[in-house]
Amino acid sequence: MAGKPRQAKIRVLSAKNDFLKKLVLNQWVMTRFGIDPLEQCRDKGSQVRPITLLNKNLKESQPGLTGDRHHHYLHALLGGYQSSWQYSEEDLKRFDANIVEHTDALNQQREVEVEWKYFQWLTLLFVEIYLFEYFRDREALKESLNTQVDRFNAFWQGQGYQTGIGRYQDEDLNKLCLQNATGSGKTLLMHTNVRQFRHYARQYQRIGDYGQIILITPNERLSDQHLLECRESSLEAERLSQDGGDLFSGERRSLSRVAISEITKLGNEQGKKKMAVDSFGDGNLLLVDEGHRGLGSASEEKGWLSHRNKLAGRGFTFEYSATFKEAVVAAGDNGVEESYAKNILFDYGYRYFYEDGYGKDYRIFNLPEKETRQRYTYLTAALLAFYQQQRYFHEEHRQLSQWNLAVPLWVFVGASVVKDDGSKESAKNYNERASDIAQVLDFLAWFLGEKEQAKQALSAVYQGDAASAGLIDKQGNEIFSGSFPWLKEQQLTVDALYRDILTHTFHAAGGGTLNVDRITGDSGELLLKVGEAEKPFGLINVGDALGLAEHLESHDIKHLQVRKSELANSIFAEVTRESSPVNLLIGSKKFIEGWNCWRVSSMGLMNTGKKEGSQIIQLFGRGVRLKGRDMSLMRSSRLDPILAPKYLYLLETLNVFGVGADFMATFRDFLKDEDLPGNDNPEVHTLKLNVMEDVGKSLKMLRPKVRQDTRQAYSFHRDGPLVRFGHPVISSDFYSPLGLTPDIVLKERRVELDRYPRVDSIQASGVKEVMAKPGLAKQLPRYFDDDRLLFIDMAALARDLERYRRARGYANVLIDAERFPELLKSQIWYSLLVPDDQWKLHADNFQRYQSMALELLSLLLDRVFNYHRRAYLEPRMELVALEEARGNLPSTNEYQLVVDGSELALIDDIKQMKAAIEQQQKVAYCSSKANGVSAVQIGAHLYNPLLHLGKDSRIRVEPVALNDSEFRFVEDLKVWLKRNQQAIAKRGEQVYLLRNLVRQGIGFFEAGGFYPDFILWHVNQDRQRIVFVDPHGVRHTGPKDEKIEFSERIKDVQRRLRNECVELESFILAPSSTTSAWVNSHWGMTAEELRAKHVLFMSDSDYLDRLMQMVTAPAVPC
Repeated sequence: MAGKPRQAKIRVLSAKNDFLKKLVLNQWVMTRFGIDPLEQCRDKGSQVRPITLLNKNLKESQPGLTGDRHHHYLHALLGGYQSSWQYSEEDLKRFDANIVEHTDALNQQREVEVEWKYFQWLTLLFVEIYLFEYFRDREALKESLNTQVDRFNAFWQGQGYQTGIGRYQDEDLNKLCLQNATGSGKTLLMHTNVRQFRHYARQYQRIGDYGQIILITPNERLSDQHLLECRESSLEAERLSQDGGDLFSGERRSLSRVAISEITKLGNEQGKKKMAVDSFGDGNLLLVDEGHRGLGSASEEKGWLSHRNKLAGRGFTFEYSATFKEAVVAAGDNGVEESYAKNILFDYGYRYFYEDGYGKDYRIFNLPEKETRQRYTYLTAALLAFYQQQRYFHEEHRQLSQWNLAVPLWVFVGASVVKDDGSKESAKNYNERASDIAQVLDFLAWFLGEKEQAKQALSAVYQGDAASAGLIDKQGNEIFSGSFPWLKEQQLTVDALYRDILTHTFHAAGGGTLNVDRITGDSGELLLKVGEAEKPFGLINVGDALGLAEHLESHDIKHLQVRKSELANSIFAEVTRESSPVNLLIGSKKFIEGWNCWRVSSMGLMNTGKKEGSQIIQLFGRGVRLKGRDMSLMRSSRLDPILAPKYLYLLETLNVFGVGADFMATFRDFLKDEDLPGNDNPEVHTLKLNVMEDVGKSLKMLRPKVRQDTRQAYSFHRDGPLVRFGHPVISSDFYSPLGLTPDIVLKERRVELDRYPRVDSIQASGVKEVMAKPGLAKQLPRYFDDDRLLFIDMAALARDLERYRRARGYANVLIDAERFPELLKSQIWYSLLVPDDQWKLHADNFQRYQSMALELLSLLLDRVFNYHRRAYLEPRMELVALEEARGNLPSTNEYQLVVDGSELALIDDIKQMKAAIEQQQKVAYCSSKANGVSAVQIGAHLYNPLLHLGKDSRIRVEPVALNDSEFRFVEDLKVWLKRNQQAIAKRGEQVYLLRNLVRQGIGFFEAGGFYPDFILWHVNQDRQRIVFVDPHGVRHTGPKDEKIEFSERIKDVQRRLRNECVELESFILAPSSTTSAWVNSHWGMTAEELRAKHVLFMSDSDYLDRLMQMVTAPAVPC
């Protein structure tokens, strides 16, 4: 008899392995952009994260605003607009306008203004979308979310899985969680989220529904930090109290100020040190910093989550953390898991932060196999690695200043010896934690007191004698191989090295006993000094300083003494300052949580247990924070490797080592779980870079002339005249009483601002057309008059335009608000297209007048500045031999390809590619590809080969590799030259190509919005045609944009050079994503009209034939 059919076993999506697949709120917002996260998303044939389809253009955009007062990111996003999106272009512009307004408020009192990175802007856009839907129609939002939940569950059930995700209920809508990496600007996002929420609450007349804004932190130090940072962001802030005024007063209920408290001060009942959480009501706007705290089972955090829920049960909550995922896994609670899967709106964890080039790189120093016996030598090597960072920073400080680096700091971190509620650990745990600190201090005392032994250890490490040093890991690798390149260039003797370490790291040239000074009181601090030195070189912050001091005394460590200091003051708050004498900080995880410090450059791990994933990431995140040049947050290897000093990477790399093998194993597990490289055994493979000999003497290059007095190239920013915006401009052939530009006055190229709504329609050909909404036929241009100017706040207009001027770097421009009325009433420089209902005199339009005036003046400011920059630089350009234009050719004779030693397949691919290139060195045109990196050899290029990295490649290449569109151009040119080389040679001509590494004369090119990444030369006897090629396209410009006119303007420069043997040309190559049909539908220009302006489309199969036909066209002999 046949048995019953066996049912398929239902599996469960686990939190540990699958939590990020469950983020249904994040998936929902992606569907608003026509992206289905449940389908396999692909880009250029490769499987990618759904968000990659949205942000791929944003990553390449620059930060800041365009002349129309929108973010560059918005224009990049709209460049890929699809009719399947749930929001119109006007909706997205409105969302961005809100972000701009909130950012202006954020920057009101800042010396250095915030410019969002692409992922920050996208986070804010997602919040805009959610709050718009939430306040507009909550029921419709819930229905839309549940549609996504139903699809999500059906998809996974079809795969044989249960998800554990139920449908949204009303209470699920009241919370948003942002999972953004440590160092990615969560505090600034929080301050902007407050303004976003307040904006929509007011717009939909719901402001009275909410009580206070309450910000919850895990500790008092972080609360103090938030008080300061709120004020920097122009947000009123105070300590949360129960006697700070009537809870139901208008002031408290207008969401006008932020009340800050530690979660530990809230309880179920009122007490001496506790405030009853019920007394604050449940209708607050709650902000939770370090939102992962309280989700797990730690005894001191029990009740935290319930207290948070009570404060905002009928209100709204924003939570922020880099580690929600790890906290959810640690909690092991299905309800917690479901809640956060439904509420995480944005996920930008450390993996994506690192892969995008943000934050420091890192180097893992594994412990030696015979750990205990070699501990002193291992820590000596760690000390030497820190000392190298410290001395390099101070020796090259002036050269490094533009890279925004902080004074290096060596940190040892571990779990706390005192719990958050003030109670002590068990005796066993306490001794374990205290003994780890004792081990570090024992090493320091040994290094200071046993000079000869310390020098021997230094010698073994410094000279690279890994065998005698015993610094070999379990895989047989030398742990500190290649770690001291700058030091070795200094050629110091071991004696000199030891003395220098004593002087600069320990503040004690003569050495001496290690003194541990306990500061009286409850600061939890111990100062580390050497001998009679007055300055502390180190600080211990552990919470229970007295207990640790007694522990150290009881262990009688040689060359160490514990002293009581009645006069010393707490210095932890000063450690973040450049002037702090502290070079070494030892402490618990508690002090580093949310710590606003940029100094950490070396990190030792203590007491990081197997279950402390969130803690490890938090600790690690403190160390990889990096300001970067121009506050880019990016390391130089990704931002601008060509201009980076040779050893800058030493300061942009976090050295990580451990006291105890278990701690390092835990850290490596974290890296593995995050799919990050171990970086514990980096391999450097070199590839010979062959530079063409002597050709640089004959080829000509355009650059600014050099001033005789300063011996520096002319720069408009540094040397140019002051431009008074709106004041008369007088020249020999041009006059404008309003300071307008010749292209406006003589060529009628007006500034245009079009405020008509637009919709998308799909024509039969499938080409999207953007046009005005039906019933909104455009009227004649509008112009400001006295009636409307009455309602414009000229002082605010001047402040906002001044902020725009600073953000754009227009240092030579003086803004004069008295000129605004006359400028805005003039009818000769702008065309303002706006519907009747937005132009009529009505209070609803007053803010529109203000924003339109600001947008018009910002666009005019761009035009005026670029005109004066061009007018100054064009007469000061000259032709020189290429070899005189320093920096265009690589300064090195080899590429360096750096890859983690564990990436065996990649290493094998690199070796195969290297062998193929070496075999084909004499082949003029060839390519070789490996997994993640490709090489192309093109005989016309002045150095070979050229390398290209694939998307998400784990290989780091120096000098910098080509991007996708650049590689496509080089490959296409290689094919063309190979096909035409005989014909070119027969005519006695030569073609040369150079990737323009540093864009010499950048001010001249930037003034036209033109970025020449490549230079082509066509040489025919004595005659040269120099062709500048910009592969960045035209999608974010317009038909009257200066970039489109650049091919005409460069001919003016050619005439000024008065050299009949040289022609100058420029071309714009639009990447394949921009077609001539797209430009025609958006601009009304045909492909032929654009070709006449030297704009070519890489989507056209003959684009390179057209380019080279013009490049190699016969010229009149000179």
